[in-house]
Amino acid sequence: MSLRSLKSAREIVAQLGSGPGSQKLSPDVTKIALTYAFKGKTECAGAKHFLHENLPRMQYNNPSVEFIVEKSADAATKPTVTVHFGERGSKVIDIPNMHTDSICQKVFEVKP
Repeated sequence: MSLRSLKSAREIVAQLGSGPGSQKLSPDVTKIALTYAFKGKTECAGAKHFLHENLPRMQYNNPSVEFIVEKSADAATKPTVTVHFGERGSKVIDIPNMHTDSICQKVFEVKP
């Protein structure tokens, strides 16, 4: 069910606590950055869907993690998710033409 179609606060909180993206991230994760082009690219469709459906669940269930969304008007921008592990570095996940559930799975599986 789409988070956008929910009417009451109770329905929204219930949906934020369940579904894809509602798991706890590794304690090593300090920040997640999503980058995508909002104009001209169809390979960013999965990233846009991830932004609206899964990222809110991740934010709700992982309040200690910083989330950043970078929207680019440049159509040549490749969609990526960067997972930061504080002092231990970061990993970049390329997500062009990837389904939102696959993006979630990759984010939860990434290790420092």
